[in-house]
Amino acid sequence: MTATSRPTHHTRTGRRAAGFSLIELTLVIVILGVLMSVVAVNVLGQGTKAKIRATEASMNTIRVQLDAYQLEYSAYPSTLTTLQTVPGFLSDAMALKDGWDREFVYRVPGTNNRAYDLKSVGADPNDLTDDIDVWTMNK
Repeated sequence: MTATSRPTHHTRTGRRAAGFSLIELTLVIVILGVLMSVVAVNVLGQGTKAKIRATEASMNTIRVQLDAYQLEYSAYPSTLTTLQTVPGFLSDAMALKDGWDREFVYRVPGTNNRAYDLKSVGADPNDLTDDIDVWTMNK
């Protein structure tokens, strides 16, 4: 071996071995965890928003059909299924369920001097704050 040649292997006191330290790996895992939680919140939130929009669209359709029924028969139907059984209103394929696959709450006469009540209990049937009411949903 000449004075200008270098050894081809590294010693413990020489260069550090290639790879990641435990701190670097932990930092990467923490960053990935934060990113995954942000994505999860956004994705889950979109599902709920889609169910709310679908519920509101169904309620608008039912409201139009209730008003048409009232114009033709001078009264609102006693149940929503009447709209499915009387030809010309809602087809049998039209579901009378909200975005959470629950039946709408329909009552004739309605509360607060309204002709009828039409509501969805929302995501949590026990929580009154997430209910969707046909009279207040677009306000």
